[in-house]
Amino acid sequence: MFLTKIDLDPARRLARKYLGSPQVMHAVVLKATGGDDGDGPGRVLWRADRGPAVTTLYLLSPSEPDCTRIVAEAGAAGTRSMTLDYSPFLATLDAGQVWAFRLTANPSYSAPRGPEVRGKRYGHVTVEQQRRWLIERTPRYGFELVPVPGTGAAEADDAASGAAATTSADVNAVAASASVVVVRRERPVFGRRNPDRDRRDRVTINRTVYEGVARVTDADALRHALIAGIGRSKAYGCGLMTLARVRRD
Repeated sequence: MFLTKIDLDPARRLARKYLGSPQVMHAVVLKATGGDDGDGPGRVLWRADRGPAVTTLYLLSPSEPDCTRIVAEAGAAGTRSMTLDYSPFLATLDAGQVWAFRLTANPSYSAPRGPEVRGKRYGHVTVEQQRRWLIERTPRYGFELVPVPGTGAAEADDAASGAAATTSADVNAVAASASVVVVRRERPVFGRRNPDRDRRDRVTINRTVYEGVARVTDADALRHALIAGIGRSKAYGCGLMTLARVRRD
């Protein structure tokens, strides 16, 4: 697997076009990577991290991409794509390690519609719902959330433990909630062709950016999550989680 980073300039016309439509960016990314649009390990993931001056585009792909066109049409002045082989880093992951993480995901749930009927999917819309969505899923993805000084995790833990009817599970949930932060929320809406009904469907994504600190509990499960993605809407800029060293201020 290869991880690529490109700085885009939102002041450029084509950069605005790409960033303004998850479907357009999806097509641009697939052309650059020649990647798989399926699910599971080996598919292409992408994420756009918006900053004050530039937007950083991350691509995760099974083969090294050719980003010449993206850089020429939408890149920031003087920028070039930077690609590294992700496999050596993935191989170093081990239980007990602690990493800072960033994840863009589409937290959602399925509401039942009756026996033998596929449930209708809805997006979580409040910050608390979105945080709890991630908290409940961390065990299956091979990590646990670590309380971070200054996030209020310790205070939340103390407050929860002081409540007479609070269980240890409640304490853990409150502390975990305080140790993951929703730093950005977007709700892009776009049309997508539905070949089964010969029409265009309206698609809405509750794109949520999480930051926090994770302790590895199952390295294999975490490796799978990093390369297969987390949650839904992976074609549209969701699912890619990246790790970095924890900063010691």
